[in-house]
Parts: sequence; C-alpha cells; structure tokens
Amino acid sequence: MNFQIIDLTHVLLPGEEQYSVEIKQRGKPRETPTGDIMHDVYMWSHSGTHVEVSLHFYAGGKDTASFPAERFMGPAIRLDFRHKQKDEPITLQDFQQAGDIRLGDIVILWEGRDHLYRTKDSHARPYVSEEAAEWLVYDRKIKLLGTDSSGFEVRGGHKDHPNHHLFFKEGNDIPVVECLCNLDKIPTQRFFFIGLPLPVKGLDASPIRAVALVGTPFTE
Repeated sequence: MNFQIIDLTHVLLPGEEQYSVEIKQRGKPRETPTGDIMHDVYMWSHSGTHVEVSLHFYAGGKDTASFPAERFMGPAIRLDFRHKQKDEPITLQDFQQAGDIRLGDIVILWEGRDHLYRTKDSHARPYVSEEAAEWLVYDRKIKLLGTDSSGFEVRGGHKDHPNHHLFFKEGNDIPVVECLCNLDKIPTQRFFFIGLPLPVKGLDASPIRAVALVGTPFTE
C-alpha cells in the first residue's frame, strides 16, 4: 500500500506558547558528548494542537483515558470554509454544500487560520452554528470534529456554550481537535486522520501528534 503522511501538528516552542509549555533538564547539565538526560515537562492540557474531551466541560465527563484509541482515528473529510470571516457562522447549508459527510466521519474544518497560531489574533475565527452542530451530532453522527482555528463555539458574547453542551454531553462525547495546521497540504478532500491523546486519568484535554494519511484506500 502506497500512502503519504502529512503532519498536521504545530511544533511546540517552550516559553513562547499562549498556553504554557516549559521543559527543564533534570540533574546536572550534560558534560560529555553522550549520556542519558531527562526533562521535567510542564504544559497546559490545551497547549498546541490538542484534543478536548467531555471532562473539559462536564464535571462528570470522560477523561482522555476513558476513550479507546480508535475514537481518535478514522476516515475524515476536510471541508473548505476559508471564505468565512471572523465571528461568521458556518451554517447547516454551508456544511451540506461543502462535501459529502458520511455517517461516522471525522470532520475537519479548513478555516485557513493556522497562520494566526501564536499571535494576538489566534482567536479570530468563524464558528459552527447551533443548527449545524446538531445536524453533525444527530444526523451524521460524526466521530470527531477538528479545526485549524482555536475553537468551534458560538461567539459574539454568547455565554451558554451551546456547542460544548452538545458535543460533550453524555451519550454524545464527541472529541474536538483544535489548532491543526498544514490542511492546505492535503491533496484530497478525503483522507485518514490520526490524532492520539495521552491516556491520563483525570485529564480534560491533551496535546496530540495529528497526521493525515493520503492514498488508496484512504481517499475513497
């Protein structure tokens, strides 16, 4: 089988991330060309390219360790919403016209926002309308939602977080991946997505290494 691997993950830069990432070598500095070293690592659960699960919003929700690995991988479709403006809704009609979303698909929103990562405009993005969100969850029964922006929630001062209520509700428990990159490098609309979190008890979200696999049979 011939296929291409495309990395969809922002490189983390310690000391430069909006959500802290810090590393520190343990013990004495290395004094020879070789020899074991280890690091203490401190980072927020939402650092970099990351996946959020239901514990992020619901106190009784599932943590990253409560999902099987296969929940974070599968057939995916990239939907082109680069024309959408800041604070503009992505509507049900937009989704239905953007591509053929199959039952159980992983849906990736291509908003053209990865260049805003690690800038003051990192949260300047469109959002998924409530009607569209309900259709994705209950009609298309999607497996996971991903975006190259910082979120998918209704904006403009809305405080009820309707999409968080819906996606992370018990029985739905749909993971959401944020801050993807390199979506423009995927040559086909359909591909195979992998973005595995650390399985840590009590963790609401986790940085991931997200990749796209492109080629037969992943693009069919």
